[in-house]
Amino acid sequence: MIRVLSGKQRDAYPDLFDQHFRLRYDVFVKGRGWSLPAADGLEIDQYDDSDAIYFLDVSEEDRIQGSIRITPTVKSSLIADYFPHLIENGQPARSSSIYECTRYIVQPPRKTRGDNRAAKSRIIGAMLEWCLDHRLTYLQTIIDSVALPTYLDLTAQTIPLGLPHPYGGGRKTPGGGDCMAIRWPVTQEVLDDIRNYGAPAEADPLLAHVAAAPPPAEFVH
Repeated sequence: MIRVLSGKQRDAYPDLFDQHFRLRYDVFVKGRGWSLPAADGLEIDQYDDSDAIYFLDVSEEDRIQGSIRITPTVKSSLIADYFPHLIENGQPARSSSIYECTRYIVQPPRKTRGDNRAAKSRIIGAMLEWCLDHRLTYLQTIIDSVALPTYLDLTAQTIPLGLPHPYGGGRKTPGGGDCMAIRWPVTQEVLDDIRNYGAPAEADPLLAHVAAAPPPAEFVH
């Protein structure tokens, strides 16, 4: 199930948030070598505020196997604050109708191609549904430039905002590489692309949307 929580609910759901921040530490600090604010095995930064929205893919055993955080760019934008040079097409980094997604993790229990695609579709689809419901126009994020084909595979509506640029000291430096900014229109077409991406390979293409549609996300009040 996809659990949708706001930053205002950290005190109400301490176990879920603790697990989420520990997973981020394991993936990004220990796994990728990123230099991020961390203490006691928790990765928490300045964008983990009351306005952040978290999408958590929680298993029947209450294990988080995927997550995304989105933030309103008018207040919290990694691109605007630290990587404005990644936008080279003249578009504004901040807008009341643009949110930014960060800390994207997908770790399905089985590492098969089908399970990985289904897990991506499930959590990204829930995020797109939320954004549609809230009448946003775009979602933006920073990706490793080598991953661009993967995002184009998710949807051909992926919009690069500029060329790749180095971060973290260079390609061969732990925690570094080349990154770029991309943006997705928040439309039903993009949501359908995401759902079709996660459909079983043997599914009838005419039924792919139905096959890939996940259970409704649960917004926890």
